[in-house]
Amino acid sequence: MKYMITYQELLLDINNSNIKFAIDRVLTDIYKDKRLIESINKYKETLDEKIRDEIYNNESFVKYKKLENEVNMLILKLNKIFKELEVDL
Repeated sequence: MKYMITYQELLLDINNSNIKFAIDRVLTDIYKDKRLIESINKYKETLDEKIRDEIYNNESFVKYKKLENEVNMLILKLNKIFKELEVDL
């Protein structure tokens, strides 16, 4: 039961973390960028590499991908910790 409390505290910490606010900000920037949104939608339809490169050169998109990588690394670390806790049970 203590693990559930720890898990809930962890979720609260993540929800209030700087990275969450940074992701929210950059996603707001992305959604406001109508040209980027159009490019993303067009790429989904065509899979045109030129459009893909254009998307990946967008400053807001690059920021988002960096933050996404940070979150993924955090998830990997957390999974490792949880796996170690599981072994200790």
